This record gives sequence, structure tokens and C-alpha cells, in this order.
Amino acid sequence: MMFEMIPCSEDDREFIEEQADNAFGEIARPEKDAEEAEFVYKVTDGSGNILGGCVLSVDSLRTASIYDLWVDEAFRGQGMASALIREAEREAREHGCYLAMAGTFDWQAKPLYMKHGYMLNDTISGVPKGHEHYFLTKRLDCPSEGYVPSDHREYEIMRGDENDAEILSGKLRIYDSIIAPYEHEYIPLSKKVTGEDGRIIAGFAGGIDGWNGTDIVVWVEEKYRNRGIGSRLLGEFEREAKEYGADTVFLEAYDWNVGFFKKNGYEKVTGILEDYPKGHVMYCMQKSLSSRS
Repeated sequence: MMFEMIPCSEDDREFIEEQADNAFGEIARPEKDAEEAEFVYKVTDGSGNILGGCVLSVDSLRTASIYDLWVDEAFRGQGMASALIREAEREAREHGCYLAMAGTFDWQAKPLYMKHGYMLNDTISGVPKGHEHYFLTKRLDCPSEGYVPSDHREYEIMRGDENDAEILSGKLRIYDSIIAPYEHEYIPLSKKVTGEDGRIIAGFAGGIDGWNGTDIVVWVEEKYRNRGIGSRLLGEFEREAKEYGADTVFLEAYDWNVGFFKKNGYEKVTGILEDYPKGHVMYCMQKSLSSRS
């Protein structure tokens, strides 16, 4: 099939991402009565200044993600981060979540998460250069004791709002950038394929972060699959990513599409997560771009 890949507008990009989400949802259907929600937790001083906090995201698959976990340097090692993790897990269990996920870097909180019972599922090396990024998970539907440091203090954990979430994110980004400065701003990459009527029938949407890490979704309308469109789109993303300085593409595949990525050179599986989504398997995969001309 002859086709042309065309640059996307922001609306086009949103359409491709939405269609990819819909395709995912057709296979990994939302749990009954499960709703998406976000919660912000914080600890403040007497003047209302944030001393620490984190954000919890709960999705319709009954999985939870903990992110933007940050504690002021003067209060580290006193059990505040552990208290925040325990509170986030409590909330996640109340919402029926069976799995908690977290990402962290080698200078952040990997040992802490593992003390709380998290298992290492994937390691990405070289993003940022000279460092590692870790993906960790913990089953919440199995009995487990919450880790409490021996020298912990009691903290009043309060609910925050979107403004508090932005403050936490900003403080964490500043802390990260001191250790591993960003090389550039996020670079969005996207292309589309249209049919004879001008309607989008396929495309990819993704980009390169400030440390040259990648993210991508590829979507092809069902009746146009198995014609090589997806492979051409993936190859175009790889070409552009390499031009902008990425030397490896990292992605997540699932048992229903892992064969497509393996066929396109993603032979290195760095992590496997069983029963995510429920009844399925997620694969963390990568492909080196160093051999591409």
C-alpha cells in the first residue's frame, strides 16, 4: 500500500493518542465502577510551607501510580517519605487497586520503595547519561506489612490540590536537574497517514524528553492493519528520534502487540510485568538506534 506520512497538528496528535487509548481499552477493559482520580498529599510547617509530599494517580484498571515524591533535604531520613507512601497505598487500597507502580532514578528512592515491598520490574540505563531509571511495582491485593523506619516521626499528612502538585513537581525537577541537568526541552514527534477522504487512518505520537528518553504510541485503524503501515511509522519515529540525539527507543508492549515490536527489531526485553492489565502481560522493551544510518 502506497501512503504518505504527514506532520501532525496538535489536534491530530490528540486524535492519534485518543485512538491508541481506545484500542488499548477495547482489550484491557476498565474495571466495573472503577474511576480515574488523582490525590495529592503533603506535610507542611506552621506557615503552610510544604516540607514533603507526593501524588497518587488511580486509573480505571484499578492500578495506582505514585509520583512526584519529594521531601525537603532537612527532613530526609526521618520517615516522612515512608509515611507518604503508606498513606498513598492506603488510599489506593480503598479504591480497590490491586497494583501500585512507581518510577525512580538511582539518586532517588529505589531502596526506600524496596523496603516497602516493591519489586524491581525494569531498569533503563543511560537515561540520563551515566544514570539509571527504575520501574517498580507492588501487589496491593496481597498481605504485606508497611515499612516503618525505626527512627521515624509522626507526621500530619494533609490533602493537597493541583497547586500543591505543581509545587511538588517543580521542587523535584529542581532537585533532579542539579544531579542530571536536562539537555533540552521535550521534543514532540508525530506523523499521520490519511485516507483518500483526508481522514486520519494511522499515526504515531511521542517524543524525546530532556534526557533523550523516548515515549511513543503507534495506532493503525483496524481495517488498514497488516499492510506495513505500522512498521513504516515506527521506523520514521526511530529515524527522527536518532536525528534529535536519542540512541535508544524505550517502549512498553503487551501480549497482544509484542509480536509487532519484536518483528521490528525490539528483541531486548528488559522487564516483564505479569497480570497487567489483569489477565495480560506487559513487556518493557528497547531497541538501539546506533546501527541505523
